[in-house]
Amino acid sequence: MTSKAYILPETKYNFLDSGGDVTMTLASLGAGAGRQSAQLDLGVEAQPFMFRWRAWAKFATAPVVGESIDLYIKTSDNTHFDNDDGSGDAAVSAEDKLKNLRYIGSIVVDEASATPEFSASGTVAIYERYVQLVMWNRTADALSATAADNGAYLEEIPLQGQAT
Repeated sequence: MTSKAYILPETKYNFLDSGGDVTMTLASLGAGAGRQSAQLDLGVEAQPFMFRWRAWAKFATAPVVGESIDLYIKTSDNTHFDNDDGSGDAAVSAEDKLKNLRYIGSIVVDEASATPEFSASGTVAIYERYVQLVMWNRTADALSATAADNGAYLEEIPLQGQAT
């Protein structure tokens, strides 16, 4: 009998200005500025540690090819945080506040136009119960003021073993 392992996506946590699972106000995020989401509590029960992430953004004006929006994970035990910007949906107080966060990827501008949605994805291991998503706009342009144009999600990826 051969055993196979499958990836079976489960819970998806949406990080949006409104209407998502976790609040993250990205509308009009300025150039050279960052935003952290509200804190997501993954719960006390057993959970998968692997997550798929996807983030997307549109710009208010045409960005420069090669610039990026960088994504980070901020974790805590609900007492000690990876930086001191708190647990709420808030502006990142300074670029130095990224130094103790875990970089997970970037949305890289690949076209000098404000029209397209720029998107990127990847995977990240999260071992802590409490997590926040942080985006830093390294471009020279602000994000779109339309809330639905910008957001992200984390989706659980539990490994499922099945005998065949």
